[in-house]
Amino acid sequence: MVVIAGEASAQRDAVVSQIRGGVSVIDTATDRLTGRTIKTGSFPSAIALSPNGDRAYVVNAGGLRRGSVSVIDTETKSLAVKAIMVGRFPEQIAITPDGQRAYVVDSGSDAVSVIDTMSNEPAAKSISVGHRPISIGITPDGSRAYVSNAGSDTVSVIDTATNEPALKPIKVGGHPLALAITPDGSRVYVANERDNSVSVIYTATNRPAAKRIKTGDSPSAIAISPDGRRVYVANARDDTVSVISTATNKPVAKPIKVANRPTAIAISPDNSRAYVSGLEPGTVSVINTATSKSADKPIKVGRFPLALAVSPDGSRVYVVRN
Repeated sequence: MVVIAGEASAQRDAVVSQIRGGVSVIDTATDRLTGRTIKTGSFPSAIALSPNGDRAYVVNAGGLRRGSVSVIDTETKSLAVKAIMVGRFPEQIAITPDGQRAYVVDSGSDAVSVIDTMSNEPAAKSISVGHRPISIGITPDGSRAYVSNAGSDTVSVIDTATNEPALKPIKVGGHPLALAITPDGSRVYVANERDNSVSVIYTATNRPAAKRIKTGDSPSAIAISPDGRRVYVANARDDTVSVISTATNKPVAKPIKVANRPTAIAISPDNSRAYVSGLEPGTVSVINTATSKSADKPIKVGRFPLALAVSPDGSRVYVVRN
């Protein structure tokens, strides 16, 4: 997920945050909440934007039954679709580059639901993956979807043309919670929470690198810079962000201190800033990527920010809260 645009002084950015099943907007030029709350479903956990930014898809984990996806019209800041039903305990969502489909990871169903974004209807059949799938990413050409399975320590690969598994799950580190794909589609970086590492999968062969990259304690979120040169990993238990070079697959800076229990991370399209949500203080830390330092004052967004996304033009940063 990405954030903010190049001409920061000429733009007004916004953070959208979930408040008890709603979405509110913050103007980050002033770091103030603006507008009214947009209500979504219960227990929202993730958000993804359509390629042109006109729709925001919010995943609602729901209760003991099936979860749902709410669709927000970002222009009117109103709910366009209240609930598209998916599987049990949905965790994450990704949109294809052409914007025609949304893939939702159903953690409680060990499956991925597919939504036709033209009709806002789910496919009749979901796609079986590994145990307790958590995160998903789609290659830039839209041909494959990669899903991290926290319960089986694997990554599943889906052929989006057939919506079937493309090959056997790929073994990675312990409890993979998040993944991100490089802009050229050549590699998938997977954050393994249990062994404090990042696995690297080469998409040409779908084989992992022999050696994993060490991170901070409990890596839980990951993002890759738009130029593909840096990988940013949020470490939930030591309140830091690790920075990795994709050229060497090694850390390039000391871990950056951020707010308590970072849960999500996103990078600005111009590579100038990284945004990190802090779960317990309810803030978003802003990192200057040139200096690898965090701003003194994080942006207050309220309780339990869980996920970040950004408008394609970089004018808004979206934060899902529960």
